[in-house]
Amino acid sequence: MSEKIYQISSDQIGVVSFSEPWFLAHVEVEGAKPIQIFYPSLDEGIRRFAPSFEEHVIKVWKAMGEEGEKKIKELKDYVINEWYDPGVETMRRAMYETYGYPEFRDKTGKELIEDGYDFLAITIGHICLRFNKMNFYFKDLHISTRIVDKFLAVDFWSKAKNDALKELTNTVLD
Repeated sequence: MSEKIYQISSDQIGVVSFSEPWFLAHVEVEGAKPIQIFYPSLDEGIRRFAPSFEEHVIKVWKAMGEEGEKKIKELKDYVINEWYDPGVETMRRAMYETYGYPEFRDKTGKELIEDGYDFLAITIGHICLRFNKMNFYFKDLHISTRIVDKFLAVDFWSKAKNDALKELTNTVLD
């Protein structure tokens, strides 16, 4: 790219708004490369965050052997003890009352956390979004979430097209 492309004017800068907010999650865990996941809706983020969490956090910790298993247990205990209500129970109720999943009605939040990793991941995302200023910290794990409904955009193409057309009109054809 030429240097001219960076000489932008205020009419090239604008805000792009989404009709439905997107969900962004940034996950950092010691021993793995940080990841950023962008979902085109909050509902999709709820459905797809758990497998990403399992792949990028739980799998990394399990690869550590006994030490990793201990971290997983400590994370579950931390979420249950420090974020039971609000947190675990508010997410359990929302999954049943708001999203209509009947399996969440008869189990306690503790049982759901102990069952596996899906509810743990969803609960951590819920804690980030609703109760902890978009962040979750636990030892060497940091999860940052955002709801994105608009972003700043720069229109490079209109200026580049106009510059190319000006140059073309100044070209002499033999």
